[in-house]
Amino acid sequence: MLGVIVVSRGFLAALVMGVIATVIAAAPATVLVGEDVRGSADVDWQPVLVAAVVAVVGALVCMGLRAVSTRRYLERAAATREVRWSPAFAYTLVIWLLLVSAGGFAFGSYLVFQSADAPVEPGSYRDNLTKYPLPLLFIGAALVAIGCAGYAALKYRRSNEFPVLEELGIARVVTPPGKLPKAEAFKVRTRFWIEGVIIDGLAFASGIVPRLLNGEKPADDELPKGLISIIGGPGIISFALLVAMFLLGWPARSSALDALRQPSSLAAIGMTGLGFAIGDQNQLAGSILATAGVILASATCLNIMDRGSQPWLGFVYFIGTYLLGYFMGQSGDPALPEGFSGWALAIGGAVFAAREGREHWRKWAALEPLRETPNAG
Repeated sequence: MLGVIVVSRGFLAALVMGVIATVIAAAPATVLVGEDVRGSADVDWQPVLVAAVVAVVGALVCMGLRAVSTRRYLERAAATREVRWSPAFAYTLVIWLLLVSAGGFAFGSYLVFQSADAPVEPGSYRDNLTKYPLPLLFIGAALVAIGCAGYAALKYRRSNEFPVLEELGIARVVTPPGKLPKAEAFKVRTRFWIEGVIIDGLAFASGIVPRLLNGEKPADDELPKGLISIIGGPGIISFALLVAMFLLGWPARSSALDALRQPSSLAAIGMTGLGFAIGDQNQLAGSILATAGVILASATCLNIMDRGSQPWLGFVYFIGTYLLGYFMGQSGDPALPEGFSGWALAIGGAVFAAREGREHWRKWAALEPLRETPNAG
């Protein structure tokens, strides 16, 4: 029987992602807990304690089951010389959902407890949450948890499954490119931009089409602003990922520096920053510069999609682009789709984003079968 030693790697990255996922999960928890709370004494901590115990026990059980399933998975692979679906992601997903849900519930309860004895101030965290539809908050928290679980499962498999499969001569993991040749990199960036524009376009259409069908005319500047947000959306997501690469050291900070010092990245960020800086003195010139900078950032994806940690960057890019369309909304405020046509477009965008994310993940997180070498003699 094959033995598998489960070694925890990337603990710091997992911890940082766990904190981020918990903070995001605290948003819907804060709204739910705060609905019936009029003072700090109304906050019930017993459900929080029960949820924490259930989450910890459940996570430990799932970790044990994951280790057992990994051992059986490798034994089956060694016997059949075939690589099939690994249950590692399923167990990892349950672990993350348990811990993030309990952590978000606890943090949300604490935030309500801290502010329950005073009126909710305009512009405060709890006040800002009121403009977000509750389903959107839950969808955002769930997608973040799923994405973190995907990253953690991939790290787990790279430590505990892939080396054994390669040692047995069964399969090896596809190695993501550290940096693509210029021509191929241009194709990758262009493809990501086009796919991001399609996702953002479907998000915008899901809000505007139902209104057009009802005979409502959009505002004079709504369509131009929508077009700019569609074309520039991929640049906003790329910039957020670039900042995350710097702050978290993940993927590699060196990859972020390499992407940042490319002439197109420097030009895009410089034009956008300069446009905002001179906007007060010359609004037209500032708008043109900022818009051109955002479009350039989108067209190049700030050079991060052909370097860095793949498939994770691409996966987050697709999820982030989809969520941005609904967290920004038609007027800058979060909004859910309206009517049958709106929801049909929204679901279509979700299917497209999920499909592209899945294909990208499979391309760079796939296992490549190894041919068996006949025994000599």
